[in-house]
Amino acid sequence: MLGDTFTTDGPALSEDSVIERLSRQYDITGMAEEIDYIASEYDLMWKHYCDAHVAFLDSRHSEYRQILSSLRPENDYAPAVVDKSEKPLASELTLSQAWKGFLEFKSDWKPKIRQGNEKYFEVIEAVLGAETLVTSITRRDIKNLLEVVEGLPRQNKKPYNRMGAQQCLDLDEVPEDDLVSSKTVKDYLKLCQGLFSTYLTGELDVLESSPTNNVKYESKSKGYGVYSQTEMRKLVTHFKTLDGWKKWGFLLLAYTGARRSEIANLKVSDVRLDDDSQRYYIMIEDSKTEAGIRQVPISLRLIDMGFLNYLEGKHRSDKLFPEISYSNQVTRIFHAIRDNLEIDYLNDFKERRIVHSFRHTFITEALSKNNALTLVQQTVGHEHSGHKETQTYTGRMRISDLISVIDSIDWI
Repeated sequence: MLGDTFTTDGPALSEDSVIERLSRQYDITGMAEEIDYIASEYDLMWKHYCDAHVAFLDSRHSEYRQILSSLRPENDYAPAVVDKSEKPLASELTLSQAWKGFLEFKSDWKPKIRQGNEKYFEVIEAVLGAETLVTSITRRDIKNLLEVVEGLPRQNKKPYNRMGAQQCLDLDEVPEDDLVSSKTVKDYLKLCQGLFSTYLTGELDVLESSPTNNVKYESKSKGYGVYSQTEMRKLVTHFKTLDGWKKWGFLLLAYTGARRSEIANLKVSDVRLDDDSQRYYIMIEDSKTEAGIRQVPISLRLIDMGFLNYLEGKHRSDKLFPEISYSNQVTRIFHAIRDNLEIDYLNDFKERRIVHSFRHTFITEALSKNNALTLVQQTVGHEHSGHKETQTYTGRMRISDLISVIDSIDWI
């Protein structure tokens, strides 16, 4: 096509062009041979390109393929073959494995910061699950985590400084003055953003999007809110559709005012019949206070729903709800139910509505039905007092005296 223009003896046609371009950016003094070589190579490549173009147009396909083959470098470029076996490995990354990698990624952390974040992760791991796949962790899980953190005590105060993460998570009632600060909750969120967004999404590309996206935390009241009658009706109606511990555990919380841990730790033998009143009751013995050890009548509404049938076939020494391996499991399930029913986490006063709010709601409802304060206090395990819960406990009422409190509660 270009005749004798391309010869090995003549000067390269593109030499002047190469010299002009390179001299604009570099000092090419004394590099004549190198420039001549580059220009010759370029011209030769251009000739092959032109010959291949003509061969293709003339339908000389065999010659066309030979020319293309000659243009390939000795080490042919081959597109990287994705090892499909690696993809499942990424998708099977657990939270604990991700954390180990994140610690290496953040090897520049100062010892004090690392120690603090590792303490935070003990809670994160306990709430989200050490063996949970990072790809299955959702925005709701992160929001649930922050709700749980809000209810934790300051671990630099006694007696919490001697407790482990799980022990702190299992606490039902933490005095408002002992709760963690809003800054601590924000620090948890910041750590999660670093793990899920910066590391797993940005660095490893394991996640398509981080579950922390659009999750914000605003300082809230440390107090517990109550559920409205309408909200309780929605919750109890939903609980009735569930099975096993999810049904009866939540219904007992709603109809007894008991603490989360008290219900979780019940044994089958704790469900008993009172000879005098001929009413079934639960014996709560797992309490750190004298007032907390008590008898609580079981609502006839729960009996009518079939609670006694749930006990059939169970040994008296068995746990009533063996599926509940830790109290926070109840919290996690409940948060999902509450959100699905579109019940707000905060009320108008920015008070938190969580599992423990069942207790506050029960007390509020029982008192609104003109039940005597001392009867309500004994039912829920508060020390008898005129004003504060910490005054001296003076005596116990009979089960027959407490029935009126329990029977006054009707959510549906």
